[in-house]
Amino acid sequence: MSKIHAGKASYLPQRHQGLRNRGRTESLTAAGAELGVTSSAVSHQLKKLEDELGVSFFRRGNNTVSLTEVGRRFYQEVAPAIGLIERSADALYRDENEISVHATTSLALRWLIPSLDRFRALCPQVRVRVETSSARGFPAFPDSDVSIRYFRVGKAAEEWEYLAHDLRRPVVSPNLLARDTGSHVIAVSDVPALQCCVDNWDWKLWCDTFNISLTDLSFGHEFDTDDAALHACVAGLGMVLAPTVLTGRETKSGALVTLPGYQPVETGTYRYQRRSEARAVRQFCSWMDTEMRNLE
Repeated sequence: MSKIHAGKASYLPQRHQGLRNRGRTESLTAAGAELGVTSSAVSHQLKKLEDELGVSFFRRGNNTVSLTEVGRRFYQEVAPAIGLIERSADALYRDENEISVHATTSLALRWLIPSLDRFRALCPQVRVRVETSSARGFPAFPDSDVSIRYFRVGKAAEEWEYLAHDLRRPVVSPNLLARDTGSHVIAVSDVPALQCCVDNWDWKLWCDTFNISLTDLSFGHEFDTDDAALHACVAGLGMVLAPTVLTGRETKSGALVTLPGYQPVETGTYRYQRRSEARAVRQFCSWMDTEMRNLE
């Protein structure tokens, strides 16, 4: 391997980058678009890399290409290094007052973006580029200056700094409560529930806390993000076990109310990781910490 690095230094990084982009995008065409070359050029460089190392990174079929186990392992190992090189090179040319932030779609739409005007008032010279993905599709190696992600309670989160607790409680449209019951005492089983987490792990944790059987709940529609589920909740389709940090706007306006008689349950934490020590990045992270403390 040391011989390859010494003799082929001029093009090996590009081939590693092609593998990294191909592994992330699962498409030669998309990888080529990111690199600014054709898909055939990406394929050619990757084939050369395979020949150099004497391994097969891809299974090639009729119009299909997928990573082998060796290719997937190699991709996972080189991706952080290539990402670091890209970020370092980008920092040489990018305006020092521009930062990129990656967050889940729901957190970006419901907390980060609506709060950015306060960051702009604090640091008017800094421009923020927001990148989003669903919690289920959160990249293993996000390239942003700051990455914010969610960790379930009990999950390891080494190297991720604490941002906020995820406190969840059932919220519902007051119109749904009014037509479903005239009683002041409302049982959670009386209101249809909406699912927005895989296997309803959040509802299971919540039910265990209050000694309620999950089978007592009646589940209707299912959504892939908290944001989508909360829109359905406002429309009166059912109740959502929602993070308090994501529902401030609706609870303040009265569009959603908490189901009486149930306290919030901590189901996880929001954490962040910064990959730059630039002044603007440090200012942004400090601002985030302050914003979240003000919400508690």
